[in-house]
Amino acid sequence: MWQSASVSSTSTSRLALQAAIASWKAKIYEHIVVNGLGGYVLVWVAFPVFTLASIGLIYRAHRPGLVGYAVVAIAASAFITNALYYVGQLLDEERHRGTLVNLFLSPAPRLSWLTGLAFAGLFETTVSAAVCLLFGVIAFGVRFDPDLPALVLSFVLFIASLWGLGFVFSAFGLILKRSNDLANLLSSFVFLLGGVYYPISLLPAWLRYPAEALPLGYGMQALTQASLHHAAIAQLAPQLIPLAGFALALPVIGVLTFGWIERKVRRRGDLDLY
Repeated sequence: MWQSASVSSTSTSRLALQAAIASWKAKIYEHIVVNGLGGYVLVWVAFPVFTLASIGLIYRAHRPGLVGYAVVAIAASAFITNALYYVGQLLDEERHRGTLVNLFLSPAPRLSWLTGLAFAGLFETTVSAAVCLLFGVIAFGVRFDPDLPALVLSFVLFIASLWGLGFVFSAFGLILKRSNDLANLLSSFVFLLGGVYYPISLLPAWLRYPAEALPLGYGMQALTQASLHHAAIAQLAPQLIPLAGFALALPVIGVLTFGWIERKVRRRGDLDLY
């Protein structure tokens, strides 16, 4: 009996890994080959570079000390955009094609193919972030002085928090059936309160309080300090401790929320309907 259970567990793990890899490859292929390299470059390279150029020029003239912050924050914002838009929008696209139900009927665990879709976006946003950092060096002369252990820890906690948030956004998009519209509605608030364009520590108090209830500002502060000013883990403790709490809690909340809303939508019988 024990051996049978062990084999079953191994088979399930193998199926989950295969589903994650297959969904990752499918989306990468679709975005580059099917949608065209030009559109791919426009979305993931040109748009963030133009955004950084606009903000960088404003800060260089009026707040030169924030130029380096802007470069790192805009690069990191690519991952926030991924959490807001990516998986939920892909689920909407599958519904349009009439293939969403097939995904949910797959024997592979939900978490596996959803994670594969998310990691396809992670690959693309990593490219976008790297281009932003390179542009910041070339166009604005930003110089980095990273503390690698602190930078790696900050990035891992930041991504884990966004992974959980992404599932929450995707879950509500599943029930509203308009993930892109929901993301468009929330993105301005998320970018403002997430410290993308301006450090949350410099926000007015009435905006700083809700900003501190999100993981994004802590992540931005930790990433910028660790990459620009060689801040060590101990120095970043005020940011890393709450960020670690979000990184532990949000993935659990996201998975539970997605499962709950999926069951609710399936009971209503409108998983694939608009």
